[in-house]
Amino acid sequence: MTGGRSSKLKGSTFERELALALGGKRTPLSGASGGGDITLQPDNVWHAWSWEAKRRATLPKMITDALAQAEHDVAIGDQRRPALAMREDHGRTIAVFYLEDLTRWIEAITELGPSNSPTQPTDKETR
Repeated sequence: MTGGRSSKLKGSTFERELALALGGKRTPLSGASGGGDITLQPDNVWHAWSWEAKRRATLPKMITDALAQAEHDVAIGDQRRPALAMREDHGRTIAVFYLEDLTRWIEAITELGPSNSPTQPTDKETR
């Protein structure tokens, strides 16, 4: 069976897991109402992004292989974490990280305070 009740439950469960990890709440009926899958308070560091949660049995092999390669390239004892950057021809670059690595990085930046953290890019800078 493709889609259906179990897929909906799997998606809702993942939305709750992500909301918990980010300190927010799952947005009920987010597909119909818009605004992202996770509701966050304005003072939450993750509020700067609109979160869309997707869970699949398997992710595209190119993504998982490239992230595994980045992880393999980090030497034992090296504190760097794996990351993947990719884009379509003439498209915008996207970045892929493990959520727990990104969370630790954001927490470290937050401890530095607003004067030392990077500013949010303008639309012009992201294109």
